Amino acid sequence: MTSESVSREQIVSVTTEYLAAELKIPATGIGGTDVLRELPGADSMKMLRVVSKLERRWNVEFDDEAIFAVKTVDELVLMVEKSVSGDLAAS
Repeated sequence: MTSESVSREQIVSVTTEYLAAELKIPATGIGGTDVLRELPGADSMKMLRVVSKLERRWNVEFDDEAIFAVKTVDELVLMVEKSVSGDLAAS
């Protein structure tokens, strides 16, 4: 999948869908400024499962430090967006 074919809206939609499914909460209850660890039912294992699904979905791999630095839904979306567009070059 090329970066031209992936919009921010698609990333937001898929990320929200994965979070909702993993946490068993309505996607409509998840907002961009929500703190991930404060979402109902959130724990580190569930968040890692969401990240793993996102990596498989977009065929990317996130840096561990970047994953643990993410605090909000918007930050997670931004991390995915940068990875999909190739802005996170491996150093």
